[in-house]
Amino acid sequence: MPWVSHYIDLYAKKNISTEYFSINPKGVVPTLVHDGQVIVESNDILWYVEEKYPEPSFMPNAVGERQAVRTWLERSGDIHIPGIKTFAYAHLNAALVEKTPEEAALYRKLQRDPQLLAFHAKHDLGRSFSADDVAAATDLLRMALADMGANIARTGYLVGGSYTLADISWAPTITTLQRAGYPLEEFPQVLTWYSRISQRPAWQRAMTLWQNPTKEQMLEMSEQARMTPMGKPTPPP
Repeated sequence: MPWVSHYIDLYAKKNISTEYFSINPKGVVPTLVHDGQVIVESNDILWYVEEKYPEPSFMPNAVGERQAVRTWLERSGDIHIPGIKTFAYAHLNAALVEKTPEEAALYRKLQRDPQLLAFHAKHDLGRSFSADDVAAATDLLRMALADMGANIARTGYLVGGSYTLADISWAPTITTLQRAGYPLEEFPQVLTWYSRISQRPAWQRAMTLWQNPTKEQMLEMSEQARMTPMGKPTPPP
């Protein structure tokens, strides 16, 4: 499908602005604007596109399996901040998007979501996540990954025997966890599934501009982005 991309440079804090918050009230990415509607959560975007453009479909036909896809998307949303985001920030992202005092103050002024305010308060201005935060995030992820592995062992996918919105939602999480150093070797079925997903042509196209850099390369890119003219993405290594 044709679409227009608007690059939001998170390293340069381009999302922390009155302009962007007027579009996305949480100041997060991605945001989809379509036919005058604004959809701001990744899984909501998946549902929206599936409903608007059901061919080809990424939903199974069986009612029970359709509900299972919905459950996996809801689970992704439920553990995103306490699990995925906390682990990634504690091990990598906080160093990539460290705010100045002025940026932190502007963020607190613009942000109205209490969960995001509490989350960013844990790492802004020199603070860091506690060992308890990281342990809780690790446990949440371990339970989800174990359930993923069990499903994949039965059918090859998260739901049923075909590629669905559940796989589309969760595969990028594995990319995030890999970069942040999560011990995914504990879940060989998940790694096998992820390897198959990442060979799909659509996945390959989506990842073209972001080629799995190492943690050290990402930190270097963060520093480069600070010196790059606003609005111009730094090419991946």
